[in-house]
Amino acid sequence: MASRSLLLVESSDARTFRGAVLLKDMPSRIISAVALCVFVAGVVLLGLVGSAVAAAAPSTIAVLGGATAVEAYGEVDVWSDYNPANRSWHVVVRRHGQISTPPIPTASKAIEVDVGPGPSGAPMLAYVGCAGTCHVVVSGVDGSAPQTVPGSDGASHPTIWGDRVAWVSGKAKVEISRLDGSQRRALPGVPHRKCYYKESVTPSRLVCEAPQSPEVEALQLYHSQLALIDTFILNDNIGAVGTTTEVRTEPVTGGPQRLLALMDVGEGDESWIGPSWSEGKLYFYKDSTGAGFVVYRFDPARDTYASASAFTYLTGFSVIGDRAYEVTASGDPRAGNPCFEDEPCVVRLSEPLTLEPAKAPVHVP
Repeated sequence: MASRSLLLVESSDARTFRGAVLLKDMPSRIISAVALCVFVAGVVLLGLVGSAVAAAAPSTIAVLGGATAVEAYGEVDVWSDYNPANRSWHVVVRRHGQISTPPIPTASKAIEVDVGPGPSGAPMLAYVGCAGTCHVVVSGVDGSAPQTVPGSDGASHPTIWGDRVAWVSGKAKVEISRLDGSQRRALPGVPHRKCYYKESVTPSRLVCEAPQSPEVEALQLYHSQLALIDTFILNDNIGAVGTTTEVRTEPVTGGPQRLLALMDVGEGDESWIGPSWSEGKLYFYKDSTGAGFVVYRFDPARDTYASASAFTYLTGFSVIGDRAYEVTASGDPRAGNPCFEDEPCVVRLSEPLTLEPAKAPVHVP
């Protein structure tokens, strides 16, 4: 019985035998041309798949001289880097893929810097300048027109959005003002009172007390909302000497705080990295070998959480769209210098985040 070749085609005609066309009598040159087209289409498809995989993989942006944070807004991402030649830190700006070092004074330690929209909507920097007393300075992303924010002496962890800038004063006090220093006022920051069940007594009883050693470790403004990460100690005999770390939000115009995430710090030495706003949602990163590395997203409009597994220590985390700018660390940042010579810290753009619905990460025993 003679063999026959089949070419599958899209057809709704029942007479074509479920879309199959007989090629028995088709000229060989036409069959060759068809085969060539199929081969070329396959090569193009493989190329597109390869490009998609390459685009999805994490991409290194810069190799660093020391551990730092990273912040991003629109087409701008910023961090500080250590130069061993002159033993100083400087601000680095990456805009539209181009890296530059603006004329911002160097420092003996990592420079805390944020980027966000200024009053006109154009990106602006807010960073800590320490000529004498440390204070908040706002400027263009190229370092132009630097302006010290009055009343921000002793500041750390600056963040900017619109005509507002917020910072940490001391260790636990959060302040906010206009860029010119006007309308300055204090925000709640670390909770002044925490309650827990004391289980060392029988029966267990509810105890409320002022947290010990309170500290705000990070801030991030977004319109009229402020996200913060705090730590404190309670005499609850849980975790590492009762240490607790939280993620909270609060309206800058006044109103109660909202607790979004909480961990009691144990042997895994857990911490939150971030926080980062993107498209109205808040992202933060759980950095821990003991409890696992996890990306969390909170949607305040729907009051829902989502999460995705992660795989490494970070010292910086900032989300834009469906990807994150990350500063990787070779080892635990809390155990000393996390950047090894044979495995340096890097700034990278993560693969697209694939998040699934999750429960609130509020781990209270």
